[in-house]
Amino acid sequence: MSTPTTKSFLRVSPRSLLPALFLLTYPAVTLLIHGGASAVSIGAAMISLALLAMPRTRHAIFAFPWDRTDTVLCIAMTSPILAVALAGAWHGHIVPATLDSPARLFGAAPLFLVLRRSAPRLLAWADLSFAFGAWASVGILLVVPRDWGLGRLGSSFLNPIHFGDIALALGALSVLSLNWWRKDRFVVRGFKILGLGAGIAASLMTGSRGGWVAVPVLAAVYLYARSRGKSRRWKVLLPLAVVAVMIGAYVASPTVRDRADDVSLDLTQYAHGQKDTPLGIRLQLYEAAARIVENHPFLGLGGAGFRNSMDAFAQAGLLTPAAAQLGKGETHNQLLAYMTDYGVVGGLALMAIYIVPGVIFWKRLSAPLGAARRAALLGLSFVVAFWIFGLTVETFDLKLTVAFYATVLAVLLATATFADTRGRGTRVTQQ
Repeated sequence: MSTPTTKSFLRVSPRSLLPALFLLTYPAVTLLIHGGASAVSIGAAMISLALLAMPRTRHAIFAFPWDRTDTVLCIAMTSPILAVALAGAWHGHIVPATLDSPARLFGAAPLFLVLRRSAPRLLAWADLSFAFGAWASVGILLVVPRDWGLGRLGSSFLNPIHFGDIALALGALSVLSLNWWRKDRFVVRGFKILGLGAGIAASLMTGSRGGWVAVPVLAAVYLYARSRGKSRRWKVLLPLAVVAVMIGAYVASPTVRDRADDVSLDLTQYAHGQKDTPLGIRLQLYEAAARIVENHPFLGLGGAGFRNSMDAFAQAGLLTPAAAQLGKGETHNQLLAYMTDYGVVGGLALMAIYIVPGVIFWKRLSAPLGAARRAALLGLSFVVAFWIFGLTVETFDLKLTVAFYATVLAVLLATATFADTRGRGTRVTQQ
């Protein structure tokens, strides 16, 4: 088998060209084409299911046995749709629209199973995908932005919050993909490093401060993963450099400074009874969600239960009219959204799609193969970032965002664990 250091490594057969292009372009397609993320992810899941349904003698993926990683990942990605269906059956009414998001999470399972059993030369096509996506994000805001109000920029079909979060995640994954499959050439290194700047710039242009909380956490994840075996001086200087960059961003960027200062102002106004600020509305919705979970802990209110309860909360004086109106759109917290509608069962199912992949990535940080170790770092950072994004916005209420999370997760999980299906004889460059 060719290794990533050979010029022929990225060559694929004609039948592998389509999946190679999928791995290379999916993040950019997500931001560039309206409906592209959903259409491509559904197509990839359906093709994967078809391959898995083939007779064992007709496809090479069955040469590799099913193992515990396959089992736990499939259970985790299936659990949201089971929780939604169970809650619907319990309440005697299943809202069809509520099955859309968990069905896309389920679709990540067959895609993962097929990609995990693919050749490394195919998986390596994801190498530049995140850098392309990060550059696409800033390009959209510079060339064809849409002002969603108050100077908040997004794309024509994606609001500033979700756009900024995805751009920030892609920027982080771009720089973390340095020397992923081989030692990158100078131009490639520059492209990936500047991809971080592109993602951050796009995030700043959207003004989506909720996602910025992920920056120090992702820095901590990186420092932990990369500090093993490093000198004490390196372990001290790099964290200081991260802190200095964050302080510099606050001082130098009016956007960062204004958005951060708004948090303090909103809290002060909330304490004095002015609750209809951006942060104040979120706090009201969180209080309403906590009441629902307290009163309906097991299976919640059922599909769209939180949304349908807004008028009652407003009439009881527990929400301002403005908060109730915005609450009909979303809860502004992904975990609370699942727990209000599907109870503790739903909350556990949601946490499974973070925790199970996160544990798999954590364990693969010490994988013997360099490409798998780096994929584990990328994957762990991605899961942590999306979990943080979900603290202030529903990350899975849009088809685009849930499809993006599920598909990228499947790709990174497959790359972090592909060597497990091939034994110790796999010849891949160790970094």
